[in-house]
Amino acid sequence: MSEDMLSPEIRAARDMVEERMRRVEEAMAKAERLSAALPEVRLTEEKIAEIERLIRDGRAPAELAALQERIDAGELTWNDVADGTALRDESVQAAFAASIANMQKAKELLDEGHDVATVINSDPNATTDESYDDEPPDSFLR
Repeated sequence: MSEDMLSPEIRAARDMVEERMRRVEEAMAKAERLSAALPEVRLTEEKIAEIERLIRDGRAPAELAALQERIDAGELTWNDVADGTALRDESVQAAFAASIANMQKAKELLDEGHDVATVINSDPNATTDESYDDEPPDSFLR
């Protein structure tokens, strides 16, 4: 079909589709550039052991404990979580949903002008260990 046989509406629709395809291609190219610039995220064995210890010590939300059970069962790994492979998994999303809410609350407190100590003390996952002392040891002060 020649160009003159197309109605103005058809030409406008074609032009709109072409423009949107151009925008999609630009967005995909930008996403690829940004993705290539990101560092690869790999957890060390020591970091994984620390994460698992904190979870098993009861210092994590129940959703993270459930995620750890799935990791223990071999369904996925912490590196799957860290590198984004498992982010579409609903249980992974649930495990971090509470953390995101906590980060949003911390940001709100900071935006309201609260000091950092107040924000840290409002953390629902803060340690409740009575022996915890954030002061440096006496030898540090000598």
